[in-house]
Amino acid sequence: MDLPHRARAHARSWIEWAAVVTIIVAGAWTTWVRVPPDHRRRPWAEDANIFLDEAIRDGAWSVIVHGYAGYQHLLPRLVMAAIFPFFDIARYPMLVFAICSVLVGAAAAAVFWLSRDLLPWLPARATLAAITVLLPLAAQETIGNLADLHVYALWIMPWLLLYRPRRWSSSVAWAAIAFLLVMTEIQCAFFFWLIPFRMRRTEARAFPIFAAFLTGSVWQIVTAVLVARPPGEGPLSIGSTFLGWMVNTVIPLAQADPVAVRALIHSSGLLVAWAILVPVAAATWVALWKGTPKQRLLTVTLLLGSAATYTGSVWANSQDAFRYAEFGLDHIDTLTVNIRYGVPSGMLLSAVIPLAAAILVSRTREPTPQARRTATAAITTAFAAVCCIAVVATMWHGDLHTLSLRGTVPEWPEAVRAAMDQCGSTRPPETVSLPVAPWRSLDLSCTELLSLRR
Repeated sequence: MDLPHRARAHARSWIEWAAVVTIIVAGAWTTWVRVPPDHRRRPWAEDANIFLDEAIRDGAWSVIVHGYAGYQHLLPRLVMAAIFPFFDIARYPMLVFAICSVLVGAAAAAVFWLSRDLLPWLPARATLAAITVLLPLAAQETIGNLADLHVYALWIMPWLLLYRPRRWSSSVAWAAIAFLLVMTEIQCAFFFWLIPFRMRRTEARAFPIFAAFLTGSVWQIVTAVLVARPPGEGPLSIGSTFLGWMVNTVIPLAQADPVAVRALIHSSGLLVAWAILVPVAAATWVALWKGTPKQRLLTVTLLLGSAATYTGSVWANSQDAFRYAEFGLDHIDTLTVNIRYGVPSGMLLSAVIPLAAAILVSRTREPTPQARRTATAAITTAFAAVCCIAVVATMWHGDLHTLSLRGTVPEWPEAVRAAMDQCGSTRPPETVSLPVAPWRSLDLSCTELLSLRR
């Protein structure tokens, strides 16, 4: 390697590492401010009712690989085990929100890094990071809680399985992350079919990642067989599944206010969804026509992943409110809108656009006459930049109209202090009830609650 080329490579490496740090910090801050401040003082669902409750009753480390709802939740349980001996119970939801905000920033940085070979154009990779932290629907209930960290596991997994590690040490590190991700979300196992495309001697450094992924996948499948899961309300039709994907994945890419979504459907049906799919379809065509074999594989993976992650979620949790075809969209007021299953599905779907933008930019570097190449490159790069900016701007605008469901219950710190006072009184109650969003509660004995006083 000549000296100028080595210097350029060194500079690019520093730029990428600086970008990683910036993305983590900016992603964490963006996630932190996406909900009203008082909403960060309310725990979400399983964060209290499962992870905290089981840590109190059984011990945080004792339930690390304890299955719940039919699968493993390794990352949330590891976080709980790490913080349980130290946190102040009154500040529990704020601590969890802060940790999860950092993890979302880390997820954005991970996708930025893992996409370096597939999307060599930096603005396109930055757009992937922005999708991670800006997807409008995520603000409703996904961000800031341990229970929904599995969403980001699904988003990262295809990028990780297609990644080419440079060193054996980084391969082992990413293998550990692959195991952690698949042990947090069972649907990650869907992407197993990517492995045969990578089983070549030249890809040997990726083999530890595949081994860790397959180990975690088998563990999840065994858990699914052995741990009971509440049954759904019968199978969903293909028509309802497709309409649900349009309503809960496609429309929320631009509009995440459920009231506004219902109004749009009443006034124009799925016109907004079809309008969003036009640039996605154009990007798909560009990627399949102009991309390398690996980029084409990624394109198919993103589209199939979007369909599969939504379908798997609604089929596993089927209910009458998901029967859009049977009831008809005229009855959208009684059907589910903006369900969280659209978050990973939407991330995967929207990633096709920056992928196509990166492919267009890379194609301008092919050998052509100098003058023509310069003009074409400038026009193409400008167009690709506009496409990436449009994705980020659309999601940013959608974030101005989001809804957080955490405000359905009183704030946790005040409730904890009131319960502590009750338990410290001369006639303490047998149990106290703490509010948990949305519309839930956590019942603890006074002995359990007072044991959490730090």
